[in-house]
Amino acid sequence: MATIQNSLLTIEEISATLARVTVRYTVFQHPLEYWANTIYTEDIRLIGDDPPFNPAASSGTDITVAIFPPYSIRNPNAPIAPPVFTFERQRILLVPLNALNEDPGFTGSGLPLRDEVFALITLTAVANIPWFPNPFPVPFPQSSFPGPFPPPVTMLVTTAQTNTVTGRW
Repeated sequence: MATIQNSLLTIEEISATLARVTVRYTVFQHPLEYWANTIYTEDIRLIGDDPPFNPAASSGTDITVAIFPPYSIRNPNAPIAPPVFTFERQRILLVPLNALNEDPGFTGSGLPLRDEVFALITLTAVANIPWFPNPFPVPFPQSSFPGPFPPPVTMLVTTAQTNTVTGRW
């Protein structure tokens, strides 16, 4: 199963009302997933965490601050020798600044409550797609072609990997 490593969350204020949120990470594929050309669905969510701060376990009052549009990804490295089992991902989303204020209110000393935001990254393997096209591209239906090659079959896989990136805003 693929794993997510080297994740980084960056939040940059770009105007009085908007922030640019950047999530970067590296996907480390299992060799079988590489050679099967596994396609993943990428789901990234910004979560506002309430005390006690623990991205691995919800406190019950955590909220979803923003959701990146879902995206299908695969290893962009074509089958090469030697194979490259890793690839980098980066997603950028513009988020209203007030959405990042997940802890509205003030401390006893009058300072604003500190906001804790983390990115929850989930990859779900959804299909394996053959690297190479049909070896006999013909303009008539496959069933009428007198060759030994059946049409390619898509195999469904049900694995998921989740990783969190923490940051203070």
